[in-house]
Amino acid sequence: DVCKAVADPYIECEFMIILIDLILHKTRAYRHLLFNKLHIGSSLDKGILCQFILMHIVLDAFRISVSKNNKADGDSSRSTLSTICNCSEVLGDALLGNIIFTAMLLLGVRYILKFSFDITRYRQILLAIIISSYFKLFLLTMMVWEFPSSAIFIVEAFVLSSNVVALRVVTRFPKAHCVGVCFMAHAAKHLTERWLMWTP
Repeated sequence: DVCKAVADPYIECEFMIILIDLILHKTRAYRHLLFNKLHIGSSLDKGILCQFILMHIVLDAFRISVSKNNKADGDSSRSTLSTICNCSEVLGDALLGNIIFTAMLLLGVRYILKFSFDITRYRQILLAIIISSYFKLFLLTMMVWEFPSSAIFIVEAFVLSSNVVALRVVTRFPKAHCVGVCFMAHAAKHLTERWLMWTP
């Protein structure tokens, strides 16, 4: 309103250009997505947060299921009850992993980034991290095409780097601090899931 100029050049761009710049980890693209498209910090983000958390847990459950299927022998003669039990176990593992991830992320933001406790600000950070995990959607291609299990590691590495960029955009802290916080949260989640996977 003051300068009467376009402050966000991505307003005039098509979605595919924005998506390519998000994949290339351009901070301007993340600012556009988080603040201008999704209006992070407004009253709208409460509903968006719940939807994205649910989708995030389901995608994690799918990833855990793929990992378990790679580890286990292919037994096609499963009963319906065992399939339901397996699904509930995988969802429980994904939920616990995400609780650990969220707790470690918020603790890192509080003590490493020295953020004062503000529930609205923490909600914005959590929403930015979950939205920047969009690359997990590529796991769904494993339902159509066969990929090696290393593809899961590549997706997770990309999600980690995306999370770092989103955290930098929202908090405006140096990259090293954001890398430390995100790596700690992802490592805690990974260790929790590994422990649950190998626990009988």
